[in-house]
Amino acid sequence: MDNTTAIGIAALAVILNGLIGHFLAPNGILLTPVVLTITTSFVCFGTKNINVIFISALTYLFVALNDISIKLYSGGRHDHEGLGWIHIFLFMGLAPTFLILFASVLSRKGESLMNKVIAVVLFVGLMLGHLHLFSNLGLGRHF
Repeated sequence: MDNTTAIGIAALAVILNGLIGHFLAPNGILLTPVVLTITTSFVCFGTKNINVIFISALTYLFVALNDISIKLYSGGRHDHEGLGWIHIFLFMGLAPTFLILFASVLSRKGESLMNKVIAVVLFVGLMLGHLHLFSNLGLGRHF
């Protein structure tokens, strides 16, 4: 599988989950752990000859796009209770996502130890920043 196909399938999974969340709520929220695992697997193991730092950034990008699409476009009342459910399923998906990313980064041959450390720390830092900036996104539909 080439890089374009793997990244395209990952993007398609996020887009489909956003559409499912919008038209078949709350299934998009419930599918979040599965979608995050699928997208991370395609980005980490389906791509070849990509720097681990870029893989880490791509993994974050798909997690963030899925989270933002669910928070903005999923059906429901957009209250604190719903946001809590979104975050529970996000964290349920982040556990395997981080483990897959970590395993992929460690198994990459030809990458320096510094790049591997930067890739893991970058993903954690981007996720912390994302959660800090977008934790209340979509509440009450006041963007």
